[in-house]
Amino acid sequence: MRNDAAAPLPAMPPRPRRPLSTPSLVRIGLRNSLALLDEALFEIPIVERRYVWGRFFSVSDPDGIRRVMQDNVDNYPRIAPIRRVFAFRSGTGMLSAEGEVWRRHRRLLNPTLDHRAVIADLPLIAELSERLCDMLAALREDEPINIGETFTHLVTAASGTVFAGAEREIDPALYRLGQYPGRYRLSDILGLRRRTSFEAVALIDRLIAARRDPVYAGRHDLLWRIAETGLGDDEIRDEVLTLGATAATPLRVFPWLWYLLALHPEAEAKLHAELDRVLDGRVPTAQDLPRLRYTRKVIDETLRLYPPAPTMLRVAAADDAIGGHRVTRGAIVGVFPWVIHRHRTLWEDPDRFDPDRPAPQSRYAYLPFAIGPHVCIGASLALVELTVAVAAIAQRFRFRLAPGRAVEPIAWTNLHPKGGIWMTKTARAASNPSARTTGRDGRGSAP
Repeated sequence: MRNDAAAPLPAMPPRPRRPLSTPSLVRIGLRNSLALLDEALFEIPIVERRYVWGRFFSVSDPDGIRRVMQDNVDNYPRIAPIRRVFAFRSGTGMLSAEGEVWRRHRRLLNPTLDHRAVIADLPLIAELSERLCDMLAALREDEPINIGETFTHLVTAASGTVFAGAEREIDPALYRLGQYPGRYRLSDILGLRRRTSFEAVALIDRLIAARRDPVYAGRHDLLWRIAETGLGDDEIRDEVLTLGATAATPLRVFPWLWYLLALHPEAEAKLHAELDRVLDGRVPTAQDLPRLRYTRKVIDETLRLYPPAPTMLRVAAADDAIGGHRVTRGAIVGVFPWVIHRHRTLWEDPDRFDPDRPAPQSRYAYLPFAIGPHVCIGASLALVELTVAVAAIAQRFRFRLAPGRAVEPIAWTNLHPKGGIWMTKTARAASNPSARTTGRDGRGSAP
């Protein structure tokens, strides 16, 4: 451990010392899926269990992860409850479709969120980050704030701007989708309820129709790019609903990042030094991103400890073998980033925050956005949004934990802090306040 060795371990739920029974799995899992993960899963690369409903495998071995997530990926579709929850209208979105339908959608949608498209949106992301800084500046310094709720503005506005440019009417729909699917119920597991979001459908249809008009003069936002893919109307609705429900997921890392920096002042000081040296008070441009090396390390280490999607469950469609274990058809296979990122065979001192820690020996030991063909299509966008926003905000503010407020990570589909993370903010002196404004072309300009 290079930095802040005496700092407390970041928050995590207690780990059961022994495997839980089937009734306990259901009862506890509906409250917090992380509380199911017992000690053995963090020590043994592949764990096989038998339950009332069948066989289960937890796979943390890099070769096993590669087998499930890449080499034989078609044999391991998502479990039925997840596919039902994200089926939306026609079940063709990328979180519910499998096989050829999924491959066709992924091939058509990849260019809509590739690196070039994301970099084109960077000036708007920077502008939104500065707007959030101004909102933070207006808050009292001694008043505790729920840092996750405070960043909801950035999450929604950034997603809305990428989706629809200046058409802010999409923001309420994206906010609601960003809370989706929320807490699971037993009816989701048993297949007795199919969740479908209809509220945003009419708005999506109207916005897509406007972008298909030959005289549409708007910027080439994400909705325009999706409308140009050649997908059918039902397919477009499903993909926009799916992307809307998942766009905010990576940005949920924000509360955890400020929480970790508050616990580790040496890492915070190192981050501030880099931002002051590279940016000198302005928000970053595309050319700055490769120079913000420590900033990216802080983000990567936060994503390791608090991956936005901490559990991924698959079902074996046919018999297979993983790392010498025979996997029979119908077995549930868990690939858990929460476990893999804290596994004692893959990481040294894995429960501690250390942005300077060496990279793992295998790329299959780090998967905050999944890995293989099903890697998150919005990963590039998420990393740019995170880097720009962290750089802008950390230049102007420090955050400290409010006393008397427990921090508890819980998860169903996504990870979030139960009851929020409450902090107070303190202004930092800008190294060059006159350089803060960034023009729409991405180049810094004086106000």
